[in-house]
Amino acid sequence: MIRINLKSKLFIGFGFLFFMIVLIWIISTYFIYDLSNRSAAMLKENYQTVESTKFLLQSIDEIKTQQINYCFGDKFTFNDSILKNSQNIFEANLEAVQNNITEEGEQSVIGQLTAGYQNYKLTFEKLKSNTKPDSTVFFRELIPQYSITRNQIVTLWDMNMDAISNKNKLLKSTAHSAFLFISLIGTICFILSALFFFRYPQKIARPIGELIRGISEVANRNYSKRLEFQSNDELGELAKAFNTMAAKLDEYEHSNLSELLFEKRRIDTIINNMKDAIIGLNDKNKIIFSNSYACRILSTNESALIGKYAPDVALNNAVFQKIIYDVVGRDIIEVKDFKPLRIENDEKVSFFTREVLDVNIKKTGEEHAVKAGLVIILKNVTKFLEQDEAKTNFMATISHELKTPISSLRLNLKLLDDKRIGSLNTEQHEIVQALKSETKKMLTITTELLDLAQVETGNIQLNFQKVNSSDIFEYIRETSENHSKSKNIKIEFMVEPNLPPVFVDSEKTAWVLINLINNAIQYSYKEGKIIVSATKASDNIIYKVQDFGKGMEPQYLELIFKKFFRIPNSVEKGTGLGLAISKEFVSKQNGSIWAESTLGKGSCFYISLPVFY
Repeated sequence: MIRINLKSKLFIGFGFLFFMIVLIWIISTYFIYDLSNRSAAMLKENYQTVESTKFLLQSIDEIKTQQINYCFGDKFTFNDSILKNSQNIFEANLEAVQNNITEEGEQSVIGQLTAGYQNYKLTFEKLKSNTKPDSTVFFRELIPQYSITRNQIVTLWDMNMDAISNKNKLLKSTAHSAFLFISLIGTICFILSALFFFRYPQKIARPIGELIRGISEVANRNYSKRLEFQSNDELGELAKAFNTMAAKLDEYEHSNLSELLFEKRRIDTIINNMKDAIIGLNDKNKIIFSNSYACRILSTNESALIGKYAPDVALNNAVFQKIIYDVVGRDIIEVKDFKPLRIENDEKVSFFTREVLDVNIKKTGEEHAVKAGLVIILKNVTKFLEQDEAKTNFMATISHELKTPISSLRLNLKLLDDKRIGSLNTEQHEIVQALKSETKKMLTITTELLDLAQVETGNIQLNFQKVNSSDIFEYIRETSENHSKSKNIKIEFMVEPNLPPVFVDSEKTAWVLINLINNAIQYSYKEGKIIVSATKASDNIIYKVQDFGKGMEPQYLELIFKKFFRIPNSVEKGTGLGLAISKEFVSKQNGSIWAESTLGKGSCFYISLPVFY
């Protein structure tokens, strides 16, 4: 939800009212200006034409009067100057209407009027040129042309009067629309202003009133009082701050020192009776508790530890320094340390695993937790390490002792299968071959167990030397191709040209590659293909063994390198030790091994070893 503070709300409210007032002012000004312009245009255009037609009518009538005087009166009654003056007035007003054409069809009427007047004027001029006026010409020619001209003037008059009437109606309609529109805007402004006037003061006054009542309740020691109104502005923050204050006051009010002391003693008793060593530090790295077992390990008493700064204690206590060497000074303990610590106490060597726990507390009324300290837990694993060492020694002894009789058994089976000693029937030959296969498996298992024992005891003997990648491939090529003949699988070896050498134990590296190739053969289909390649990537040589067999699901890609792990429902038999030993061999040579696989499309195993410069 978007948070709008009180200042913004007031700004929006008053700003909206100001906007509406300015809008009404702009609209009113626009309509008034438009009405004024239309009225002025009407007066300027149509009214001028009406005035001109009035003079046209007066002057044409005066012209007709002088023509009658000429045709039926005497020469003293006829006044040529009046006639010419009337003609000048007519022509001047005719020119005025010609220059003020505003209505549709007006130009045609004025054209006909001009033509009729010219004919009317020329006819009278011809009549004047005769020595004696002819009254018949007056009735036969002048009166009809006069009527035509006057009718065109009347038509022009009516056209402009109709235009004035229509424009007057349009002005009234526009004024009415302007009135309605301004009234609508004004009504909306009034309603919104009324809503703003009645709601905003209440919206501000109600929370303040509740706050006043809440403060009064707290002043009367009613710390359970809470403000319930919800708001996303400063008033909401004020309510939240008030509720936090009331909660803390309520917490302090109901806390009991004796109960706290009792709970502290109970927790101390529990910690002191725990079988693990526990040491607690606060956020300032001062020791706040240490159980009895931890004091025995540190060869000191509790009073010498509690309240002391941990680094100062570490300066005078080598065991404590070993325990907190990478803990103090870090804001976050990212790695939980389970590597055994070797601690000598009273000339007895013990081994402990260390676990560091961050203590984070969310204070009352706050949203985020803060670091309050840490707890160090030491578990004595000496007995388990001794048992593990005994198991490893037992595996190494048994594996070593079994290799001799198995080797002897293989030699005797080989002699038994030798035709120089004697021939065997078909059934006996099959039994000997089966025994050879089983003894081979037994020898493989004992060899892997012996290698595993060396790995676990740290007694792996590595013979590092400068080796070319192509030499390793030549070393494993024949063995790998012999293993692939049982399924008629083709193995392709690809080496990138000019690869730099690596500094490794060639026998251990070859053993790892042969183990990966054997696994690829096991999980490939008959008459399939395996690609073994070596390429350079940065400062490493990447060995890749790719098969196109069954593949495996992604969740097993990390587990396959653990001891004795086998993929569920796998039909292929094995001890589950080969990849675990391979990983140890590669790691001891400063390399890494990993796998990628797609179910139904095959798997790729990678070995990365550093380049030798």
